[in-house]
Amino acid sequence: MATHQRAAVQKLVERGVLTEAQFEAVMGALAAQEPRPRGKILAEIAAYIGAGLVFCGIALVIGSSWDDLARGAQVALLIAVSVGLALGAIAVVGGPSKLFVQDPHGSRVRLASALLALAAGSVAGTVGTALDNGSDNAGTWAAVAGLIAAVLGYLAVPSVIGMLACGFFSAAAVPVLLDDLFGVSEVWIGLSMLVVGGIWFALSRIGALVETWLGYAIAVGISLIGALVVESDSGPWAFLLSALVAVVCFALFAQQRSTVLVVGGGLAVALATGQAVTEWTDSVLAAAVAVLVVGAVVLGIGAYLLTKAPKPAA
Repeated sequence: MATHQRAAVQKLVERGVLTEAQFEAVMGALAAQEPRPRGKILAEIAAYIGAGLVFCGIALVIGSSWDDLARGAQVALLIAVSVGLALGAIAVVGGPSKLFVQDPHGSRVRLASALLALAAGSVAGTVGTALDNGSDNAGTWAAVAGLIAAVLGYLAVPSVIGMLACGFFSAAAVPVLLDDLFGVSEVWIGLSMLVVGGIWFALSRIGALVETWLGYAIAVGISLIGALVVESDSGPWAFLLSALVAVVCFALFAQQRSTVLVVGGGLAVALATGQAVTEWTDSVLAAAVAVLVVGAVVLGIGAYLLTKAPKPAA
């Protein structure tokens, strides 16, 4: 599918003409008009299987003799794996000239992004191994290195897999960084995760990511985890943060009809309600009943308004 076609339809989503579900349906219909040769499908499947087997084989070879290797040899092996995966990704995507191009589709892009995601994990392992026993913050720097590698991999080959790698490492790096280096309380860790979630919201809103819906999903997930972390530190106002996430989701939904946003907003409201009732009553049962009642009332109001909404003229 041509990139300009996808960009044109994406603009309709941003303007609120199409919903996210309608966007996916249109993309699916356009893709169905471009039949792929069976040989190419089999080749892509074989490439993924081969890449998985190669990576698994490398892991088994390294694992079988890992304890017998000196630290320098361990680091050298991991560096070789990281470089090999990166070079393999560059070769698969079509050479350096194909890097940093906003085209998230195609079998080559998918395979290259998978190799770069594995490379990010390998880079994290390299840094963690190099600093192990020599630094109390080896895990922290490993997560940070993985995040940097994942972001660079995504920028080089923008893709859904790259977004997932960035989302994972951004959620993992922030807590360990603040905890190990600064020793902050869980409240600040939770707030920092909310900031990270806000960054994902902003990037998705301005269309900086290849898949807006996935960016919103990552944003909602990280933000709600942050709200839960704050709650675990007995913050009486933690439910306000969940409510804030809901407000952001519904405000964005009013501009972009993305199903992820309305589902995320509903989850945030349910979480905020449960947190508030639990804080005020100290009863899990009361919280469950409150969420059920509030949900039933809101559902009834919404259903009533939808049924009473004027129907478009034929």
